[in-house]
Amino acid sequence: MTRLSALRRMRGVPIALGTALAISVAAPVAFAIGDTSAPNVPPPPAVPARAAQIQNIDQVKTAIKGYYGDTVSNQVDPVPNNIDGGDSLLHFASSTGSYANEMHHLVNQAKSYLDSEALNHDFDGLQPAIVLDVDDTLLNTYSYEIYSNFVFNPTTNAAFVNAGVFPAVPYMPSLVQRAIHDHYTIFYLTGRPESQRAGTVANLVSAGYPAPDADHLFMRNKDASAPAYLPCDATPPYCTTDQYKSMTRAHIEALGYQIVGNFGDQYSDLSFDHEKRAYKLPNPMYFLP
Repeated sequence: MTRLSALRRMRGVPIALGTALAISVAAPVAFAIGDTSAPNVPPPPAVPARAAQIQNIDQVKTAIKGYYGDTVSNQVDPVPNNIDGGDSLLHFASSTGSYANEMHHLVNQAKSYLDSEALNHDFDGLQPAIVLDVDDTLLNTYSYEIYSNFVFNPTTNAAFVNAGVFPAVPYMPSLVQRAIHDHYTIFYLTGRPESQRAGTVANLVSAGYPAPDADHLFMRNKDASAPAYLPCDATPPYCTTDQYKSMTRAHIEALGYQIVGNFGDQYSDLSFDHEKRAYKLPNPMYFLP
């Protein structure tokens, strides 16, 4: 089981960008490279006594842009002028930057693992599967973070999602294709709401992923129509992200699948087990509990 043991950040409620997160990991969960909780970058105290205890936010933003290899496109952002007051060009991550290089290494490791598992295990009669988060696991949202100056807004974010402007996370389409070749069933598990299903599917396809089966793309309904395996999403305060993700993985297991690999950019994508191995993808832009 993995547990978060650092300050939490709700999406849209900023903390110091780039803050490190300390976690404890017990078998069988194994975090691959890309784990951004480097122990030599301690988190600031909850109530700092001095400004020097907090990383300078402008310097952290500059470092994030350098890590992703900030590249300005000729594509105009999808947010209507009456929301953002004017058109601006989208920024994307470089295909040759540090982020892409780190992803290349991680994906190669994961491919080798999936190949090995497919060759050497019979899965006790269960169907082997992998589970993948969407935002910053399959689709890179760097363009939105730059547009929003790292502050989440549900209206502008929905415009980006429904316009399908996010490119693939580097090398992840090839990982999904390898998993399909190895006869894994693919499940997509995202915290995006059901209202964004059409935009999500279209963006996944345009980014190079196979169109997901409708019952293999799990999205959230935070109301009375929540599925029976998520009773905490039927009424407020609703499931935490940890609960939503882990309980959905448990549901997938109950359908007769063994989750061989679970991929996510947030620790809440990976906590509470229900997978054989979990891969933490790099994301220094935001933290979701």
